[in-house]
Amino acid sequence: MVRFQTKMDSLGKIYIAKPLRRSGLVNTIEIVPNSKCAVIYQAGTKTKDVIAGLEVIVADLRNWVRMEAEET
Repeated sequence: MVRFQTKMDSLGKIYIAKPLRRSGLVNTIEIVPNSKCAVIYQAGTKTKDVIAGLEVIVADLRNWVRMEAEET
């Protein structure tokens, strides 16, 4: 999994990186945030498909936690 980091501009807008736009995040996107993170997906994506994608991301994040623990 790839990580992208971006900053908000002075108006509170963010830039969506070209690789993300090429992968389908074009035109209208949906964002579901909470106080620590957000999920961004192409508008109209079925909720079950968003959940399936999130399960892959969570598995990768858990692997990152294991790798970070091994480094210390």
